[in-house]
Amino acid sequence: MEIKVREMAMNSYTVFASMLLIGYVISTPLSTIDETEECWTMPLYPPERPRVFLTLSPLAKSTAGGNIQQRQIEINWHGNRAVAQPGDWIGLYEHDPVNNPTLPLRQITVDGRNNGYHKTDVQFGFPTIDPQLLIEDTCLGYWIGYIRNGVTISINCLKIRPSWMWQNREILGPVSIRQLFLPGTHNSGSYRPYNGHSSDTVFMRYLICQDEDIFHQLAYGIRYLDVRVGYYPEREDKFWLNHNYARVNPLRFLIEDLKTFLEATQEVVILDFHRFPVGFSQNTQRNRETHAQLVQLLLDKFGDFMVPSSYGSMASLNDLWAINRTLIVVYADDWTRSSHPFLWPSIPQEWGDKRNVDDLHKYLSGIDKKRYDSDYFWAAMAELTPSTMDVLFRPNDGLRKLADNVARNVTAWYRDLWWKTTSMTAVDFFHSTDIIDVAIDASLKRVHCSNLAATTLTTTPTTQHTMAEERTGQDRRRFYLGPRNLDITGSTLELTSSLSVTSLSPRMTARRRRTKNTTAVLTQNLPVTTIHSV
Repeated sequence: MEIKVREMAMNSYTVFASMLLIGYVISTPLSTIDETEECWTMPLYPPERPRVFLTLSPLAKSTAGGNIQQRQIEINWHGNRAVAQPGDWIGLYEHDPVNNPTLPLRQITVDGRNNGYHKTDVQFGFPTIDPQLLIEDTCLGYWIGYIRNGVTISINCLKIRPSWMWQNREILGPVSIRQLFLPGTHNSGSYRPYNGHSSDTVFMRYLICQDEDIFHQLAYGIRYLDVRVGYYPEREDKFWLNHNYARVNPLRFLIEDLKTFLEATQEVVILDFHRFPVGFSQNTQRNRETHAQLVQLLLDKFGDFMVPSSYGSMASLNDLWAINRTLIVVYADDWTRSSHPFLWPSIPQEWGDKRNVDDLHKYLSGIDKKRYDSDYFWAAMAELTPSTMDVLFRPNDGLRKLADNVARNVTAWYRDLWWKTTSMTAVDFFHSTDIIDVAIDASLKRVHCSNLAATTLTTTPTTQHTMAEERTGQDRRRFYLGPRNLDITGSTLELTSSLSVTSLSPRMTARRRRTKNTTAVLTQNLPVTTIHSV
């Protein structure tokens, strides 16, 4: 039995939603209702088989011989209801193990454990991604395979996900940005790779939150950037990316990296100017002048990309692609924002200021319930925070150690508990979590589960999208009604029909023309392949 939804013109969102719900309940079989409920209550990933993924340890140190040890590859597996069988093992590979599961770099026996983690001695390094590679998901030389009876039953790889919104535009394009789960970084501008003894001071241990620059954060799949800006008029670079009162990197580094990424892709990025801790004087006039300088700099560099705030969080990706603007700039100064239509309201950051994993879980759980029905963006800050006493009495720990303490928990929380509700989640040392894959797959599954609720609009699988939309003032409420032909397999959600990645926007086409004679390379000479699922 089908729900027949006709084009309707209504003045009330409430009436429309009520009629949609009544029609759904009356005309939908109980089996479909049960399927919808099961979709939302089931784990994010299929429970019938194990899932594997790779992370990078945030811990780093200098060895006695002066060598640097950092970014060690971590093997992770999660079984859900898939029971491990005798003889199951997991391998770390330098080749795709689908057709050849032999000769792993490292191999561990599952030993009946449905869930597990193992840090290897293999280090990943820092491959530099050419902007020409920002077209599709690409593996970067290391794979993981779950092997049973000589057959690879689950794989994954270390990968970039530079165009995950655009690659999934058939599914995600009509969906409001608020309905997506956006992966983010906390203190995005406080980045620096580990450099040995110079990184081992107490100050540096508690200063650095990321080890990738802005361009590479975005290339790997991050879409929410949390930055704090300081103003230093006496310096050549007047605006800096700060961690509280300490300056870390010039703002121009972010501007250059972000502009390169925006020019090469169609991805929507949220740049959140969350605080202005240094140089923005309490003197009203001077404060306004400093903000005016910063905003003018942003307009000069990003004016063609910035989305007007009038679009609101209920705008869809398609809405932004239609105007060829993909940068949402959030600005925490109300007075400045009020006179600039391209600056968006502050995003509430739910920061628990917690020292241990249990307290952070309790805090984030309460916030998730509180923010469940929020129409605007909100960001869960999923990191542990040191106290002054930690800095004084645990000088050898630092933010890397805190990230290692919580990373696997954060992955599990958002994979198993909060995938259906969160708006954005920001983490320290994002490679130590699986938050990017979880966020992307959660966004896709949200659409899938919503489709089941609207559903039965047609019994024929189709990639044709329809949208029931009612506008009231500035508020746009969207009910997504397609597509249905999703095959939930492996570590990603895939369309059963292939999507064209060659249909590029004018901006991307121009970018391709400018660089078509240049060979795309990785500086590490790692094997590169397009990712796929088993």
